[in-house]
Amino acid sequence: MAERSDPFRLDGKVALITGGSRGIGLAVAEEMARAGARGLVLAARNQETLDEARGAIEKLGAECFTTTGDVTQEEDVERIVLAARERFGDFEILVNNAGGASFRGPLKEMRPSGWRKMIELNLVSCYLVTRAVLNAWSEPRPGRVIINMGSTSSLRSWPELSYYSAAKHGLVGLTQTVAREVAGAGIRVNLICPHLVETPLTADFRNGPRYEKLVADIPMKRWGELEEVSRVVRFVASDAASYITGAVIAVDGGWSA
Repeated sequence: MAERSDPFRLDGKVALITGGSRGIGLAVAEEMARAGARGLVLAARNQETLDEARGAIEKLGAECFTTTGDVTQEEDVERIVLAARERFGDFEILVNNAGGASFRGPLKEMRPSGWRKMIELNLVSCYLVTRAVLNAWSEPRPGRVIINMGSTSSLRSWPELSYYSAAKHGLVGLTQTVAREVAGAGIRVNLICPHLVETPLTADFRNGPRYEKLVADIPMKRWGELEEVSRVVRFVASDAASYITGAVIAVDGGWSA
């Protein structure tokens, strides 16, 4: 009998990752390269960090194409998706990773402009990229996957981050609705929800006065590591997860339990 291929591998596949130049996005790209992905398309705003990320991916043996753009802008999104298809012909995996939280404060003190900007970054961008990709995937084909990166803010509230909780909760509804809409076309859609992970973006938390309390609130008594998130994304992207869609998967050391 012929040996069955490893369903946890990503051999020959191509992934588009937004916010892919650092942090979780880059860790996901590196994990996919190690899993045999043929190509990675990384989209972010800063060309310098993209160049560094491309070097890291190419060292792992995968082809890497980078493109700058603002995923809150429809024109940029359309250009990013077109560039990915022109470079690789097609791609099978989309990871909506772009997002962030740049300020804190009670809702009554937040300016509407700041609120809208963060909703655009964390929720509307996911809609725009997903819509563009689904239109590009016009012909049904099994094995295509969309992975949205949420947060434990998708599951519970964080005081003084109302915009972030609102957007990340919104990703739950978006993910599950789209999963039902596109299941018949062979496309799976899932949401990964990391808790606090050690990245350059969380350095202020790690070095701040709240660090010990944040650790104490986690049943496993530690923050997560990048690889602990990227390996889950790799699994969900692989054929090993072929019957998983519409799922909300916490990677949080038990924090949301």
